[in-house]
Amino acid sequence: MKILDDGSYLSVITAQRYKKRWRTAARRGWPEPPMPGHPVRIVDYRVTTHVGDTVTISDIRLVTTLLDPAEAPARAVAEAYHQRWESENSYQELKTRLRGAGFILRSKSPDLVDQEIYALLVTYQALCTLRTDAADTVGVDPRRISFTITIRVTRDTITAGRLDQNTRVLAIAAISSDLNPPRRARVTQRVKKPPRNTFKAKRRDQTRPPSHATHKIKVRRASKTALT
Repeated sequence: MKILDDGSYLSVITAQRYKKRWRTAARRGWPEPPMPGHPVRIVDYRVTTHVGDTVTISDIRLVTTLLDPAEAPARAVAEAYHQRWESENSYQELKTRLRGAGFILRSKSPDLVDQEIYALLVTYQALCTLRTDAADTVGVDPRRISFTITIRVTRDTITAGRLDQNTRVLAIAAISSDLNPPRRARVTQRVKKPPRNTFKAKRRDQTRPPSHATHKIKVRRASKTALT
């Protein structure tokens, strides 16, 4: 194990049998045996969450294969981890909104299925680029650009057969004219869901608990004492 300058440290994920050998050697003072496995980097940090008058402190240990702290500093890795749910939005945009409900791939061979999938991915990447350009135009986060509106404007533009630069500028203006509202900072506990939903249905007149939350991340520096 090696402690890095940003407070994280290098470790190895290995089989349990090798761990037992290492503990036995450490206890008896023998030379440290090799521990084959996957090299990883550990980032320990603390998240302080404020929701109204309630303060919650969570200690999190993050394991990553990004071993170089210069390429991925500990704080940047911790902040990126809490945006991981954004990938679910990408899957929804690609599989549901772009492809369309009830639409299935029409190809009957593996090669043609691959071709259709790559076509969807290329189209999705082009639409995301258009969203980013629209967000840069008005100076907002790309998440405030509606993906549904981006698809509709793009389809209307292609159907009309206008593909010049001036038309692209007009399309970006149309896409950025109707922004999504800013997203609230939320906090949701990660709990294991029961096989069946045993919770009572929420009534329309039921008071909604406050969901605006503020988060503070503090990387906890590793110490040699804690690693032994």
